[in-house]
Amino acid sequence: MIPTRFLLPAFTLLAAFWAARIVNPSDLDSRYDRWESWLKRFGPLAMALISAAVVWWTWGTWHPLPVVHDEMSYALQAEIFARFRWTVPPPAAPEFFEQPHVLVVPAVASKYPPGHALLLAVGALLRWDPLVPLLLTGVTAALVMIVTTRVTNAWVGLLTWLVWLTTPLVLRFQPGFFSETTTTALMLASWWCLLEWRETRQTRWLLLLALACGWGAITRPLTQLALTLPIGFVVIWGVVRARRLRPWLDLVLAILVGALPLSLLPLWNSRTTGDWRVTPIALYAREYLPFDKLGFTTDSTPPQRALSPVVKSLYDDFLANRQRQTLGDLPRTIGERSWNLARDLWSGSQLALLPFLVLGLITMNRELRFALISAALLFLAYLPYSHDPPWTLYYLEVAPVVAATTARGVWWALVWLTKSVKVQMNVTRRPKLGTVLVSLVLALFGIPTILYWRTQHKEINSTRMGFVQAVALLPASKTIIFIRYADRPHHVSLVANNADPQAAPTWVVHDLGPERNQELVRQHLDRAAFIFDEARVEFRRF
Repeated sequence: MIPTRFLLPAFTLLAAFWAARIVNPSDLDSRYDRWESWLKRFGPLAMALISAAVVWWTWGTWHPLPVVHDEMSYALQAEIFARFRWTVPPPAAPEFFEQPHVLVVPAVASKYPPGHALLLAVGALLRWDPLVPLLLTGVTAALVMIVTTRVTNAWVGLLTWLVWLTTPLVLRFQPGFFSETTTTALMLASWWCLLEWRETRQTRWLLLLALACGWGAITRPLTQLALTLPIGFVVIWGVVRARRLRPWLDLVLAILVGALPLSLLPLWNSRTTGDWRVTPIALYAREYLPFDKLGFTTDSTPPQRALSPVVKSLYDDFLANRQRQTLGDLPRTIGERSWNLARDLWSGSQLALLPFLVLGLITMNRELRFALISAALLFLAYLPYSHDPPWTLYYLEVAPVVAATTARGVWWALVWLTKSVKVQMNVTRRPKLGTVLVSLVLALFGIPTILYWRTQHKEINSTRMGFVQAVALLPASKTIIFIRYADRPHHVSLVANNADPQAAPTWVVHDLGPERNQELVRQHLDRAAFIFDEARVEFRRF
C-alpha cells in the first residue's frame, strides 16, 4: 500500500504543474524579471541566513553540545586550538580519561586531521561552539545557489536550495560538529572557483581553488582525494589546451598554494605523536583499533592499550563491520550502502521527487555530469573503509549534487509541460510560474521533515544535556565524576577530556574500581568525588 506521506506531496506537485500549464502569467512578466534579478543578487545571502536559522532550530537548543564521539573529539581539539596550543599534556593516570577518537598519550589531542577543528576554534574562542557549524551551513547554502545558478539559472538554483535544505540526510547531519560540513562547503567553493577560472583564466581563481582543495586535504584526506581527481583532470586539460607558458606557471603557483595547508601536517604530527612521520590517526589505530584501515581484510593485531567500556563497545562494532566487509561481499556492501543512502535522501515526502531525479539525469549538462562523477568517486573511495551502512554521514557531500540534479529535472518537466518552443533555460515565463508553485510545495512539505529531525536531535542531545545540567547542581565547585556505565552500546560517551584540566571545574572519568578511584582522589583533594551510576541514573558521594 502506498503511504499517504508520499501520495499527498505527489498530488500536490501535480497540482502545481497543472496550474503552471493553465494559468496565463503574461501579466507577471516584468515581475518575474525583477524576482530573477533579486534571486541573483540577494538570493545567496537570504538562503544562507534562512538555512542557518533552520539548522539551528532543528538542532533543538540554543547552545548545542557535541554528543557523538567524532563531534566530541573535534570540539575538544577546537578548545585546545582556541587556547593557542596544539595539545594538552597527558594526565598522570591516562586510563581514567580514555575517550573515543582522542589520544591521551603522549599528549591529549584529537586523532583527526586539524582542518575542521581549526575552524571550530573560532566558535570556541568566542564561547559559542555552534557558531562555525552554522556559518558553514550558511556558506554551503549560498554556494548551492551560486554554483547552480552559474551552470543553469536562478530558478533552478532556488529549487536546488529548497531540495537540499529539506533533504533528510542534510537535516540529520548538518546540525552537528562533523567535519563533513566543512568538506561540503569546500567542495562547492572549489567548483565555483573552477567555473570562474575556466571562464576568465584569472590566476586568483586557480589559487583559491588550490587553497580550498588543500584545506580539504587536512580535513578529510580521503574525501578530498576523491573530489580533487575530477578537478585536477579539468585543470590540467585546460592548461594543456592553452598551449602557453603562463597557464603552466599559474598551475605551479597553485600547487604551491595548495601545499600550504598540507605543510601543517608534519608539525601537527610532531606535536601530537612526537614523530612528524606518524599521524595521530595512525597512532590511535595502533593503540585502540588496529584493524581500522582501508582494505578488505581484518588485521588481527591486538590493541596496545586496555579498552574502556566505551572504546570496547566501539571496538566491537568496528570489528564486526570489518569482518563483514570482504572482497567477496563487495556487492552486498554496495547494495546496503546504496539503500541506506537512498533512504536518507528520499524518505518521506522527498520520495515524490525521485522521478524528477531520473529526468535530471537524462537532461543534465556537462557541469552536472562533472558533479555526479565527483559524487560517484566519493562513494567508491569509501568502499574499502568499513562502516555501519546506516551511518551515511560519509556521503553528506552528495546531497547538493542530488538536489541540483533533481531541480534540473523539475525545471525541464515544467518546460515540457508548458510546451515551450525554445530550449534556452531563461526565456520562458510559464516554467518560472511553475517553479514558484513547486517551491511553495517543497517548503510546505519540508516542514514535517524539519519537525521530525528537530525531535530526533532533541532526543539525541537529551542524555548529555541532562547529565551536564545534573553535574552543575552538585554541591561542590570542583568535582571528579566517576562514570559507572550501564551495559549498553556506547555510542554516546560521558567521559570527556578538558582543554585546560587544571582550571576545569569538573573531571568526568571512568570508574576503575574503589582502589584506583581512591588513588586519583588522593592526588586531588581539592575536588569532591562522586559516582554516577548510569543504570540507576543517580549520583552518590564516593
